[in-house]
Amino acid sequence: MKNLTTSAFWMLTLSLVTLFSCNDPSSIGSDLLSGDQLNTEFTDTLTLNARTVLNDSMTVWGPGVNGTVFQNFAFGDYQDPVFGRTVSSIYAQIVTNSSPPNFIDSISVLDSVVLTLAYNTTLSYGKLDEPFTIEVYEMSQSLDVAEKYLNSDSFSVKPTPLAVHTFVPNLTDSLIVMETNADSVREVKLPPHLRIKLDSLFGKSIFELDSLTLSTDSLFLDFFKGIWLKPASQNAGLLSFIMRSSNTNIRFYYNNAGKKKSYDFKTFSGNPVVLHQRNYYGGSVVGGNIGQNGKNNLFLQGLNGTNIEFEIPYAEELKGLIINKAELIFPIVTLPEDNDDYNPVQQIYASEIASDTSVNILDDIYLASISHPSSDFGDFFGGKVTSDDTYKLNLAAQLQRMISGESKKKLLFTAHLRPERAARVVLGSPSHPDTPAKLKIWYTRY
Repeated sequence: MKNLTTSAFWMLTLSLVTLFSCNDPSSIGSDLLSGDQLNTEFTDTLTLNARTVLNDSMTVWGPGVNGTVFQNFAFGDYQDPVFGRTVSSIYAQIVTNSSPPNFIDSISVLDSVVLTLAYNTTLSYGKLDEPFTIEVYEMSQSLDVAEKYLNSDSFSVKPTPLAVHTFVPNLTDSLIVMETNADSVREVKLPPHLRIKLDSLFGKSIFELDSLTLSTDSLFLDFFKGIWLKPASQNAGLLSFIMRSSNTNIRFYYNNAGKKKSYDFKTFSGNPVVLHQRNYYGGSVVGGNIGQNGKNNLFLQGLNGTNIEFEIPYAEELKGLIINKAELIFPIVTLPEDNDDYNPVQQIYASEIASDTSVNILDDIYLASISHPSSDFGDFFGGKVTSDDTYKLNLAAQLQRMISGESKKKLLFTAHLRPERAARVVLGSPSHPDTPAKLKIWYTRY
């Protein structure tokens, strides 16, 4: 089994997921003793323990060739009726593109500076048809490409915002904008994005930089360290911006000898973008369930939200059995406080808890990925929402390792690709009176 630290897991952009469960030990395998030993038998009475747990800080930028480079970043101050408050802001380092500009020209005149932010319409989450307010600040502290940054990290910024903009997100309609092409101006249809006009004095300070500074990344980053996107309104949803997109940039519109021109400053894969994200569970439904075994419901959340610990405490007592299939089933629970604005987590990911600081990729996921490299591991492992509003996870290989003592008996369930995804879901625990989580096992004796 491949062992990875939590940090390394994010470098592979794989989210960790796990689940614990427990009942009376006397119920273990109570129906395993009947039937022909050569025939396949079935049980769903194993003892299971489960609880909702908080996540440790999450790596959002990491150095190296295989470093943590995300495309999509949650944004907003979001109040969830079940999960409480989530606040997400974005720090971004921005540089010149492959051809540095040369603004120093007696016949060049700056018209305006516009920040454009491409929406990820799929990952934006919750209620989005209401006004949002965003504040844009210039950073006064540098981001270091060689440093590892966590979601808890924050950086100093200059006190006066470059822009304060209130808008209702339009995630469905393309925008028609005027773009320069060589010496001509034409209308262009672009995917949904947000446009924010920035302070003219800020634009002038960059427009008047000398050509050496504009053509040397280190000099340019000494002068302009980046931007901070801060939410300034509380909403019932979170936006998702594609920070490394052709439609995310700071665009300078200017006039040169009567001709309209433009130039884009951008964020590339080698430039740090840091998600600053915190959750506040005080007074929420989730708050009263964190860390407690035996609760009816389990709460799974993307970003740096809640995870699920799951345990099969007496797995070793199943020695002598060959596990043909082990399917863990989590029913989705709809609470009275909930509504249709909040779609469930798209996919659950599972890993073995090896220690307090490391996790292992499950054999069931690892084997699926190497035996079917061109396929979605979920096609073989499961973990996606089914038509009957449940999640089904294949744990046969992992359970066999638990039985033999080759692996720990605890798993961690997380939202797959959680650093980029805000979705959450409420699940029935093994102790839920109506829709309990179950581990269904088909086995053969030997």
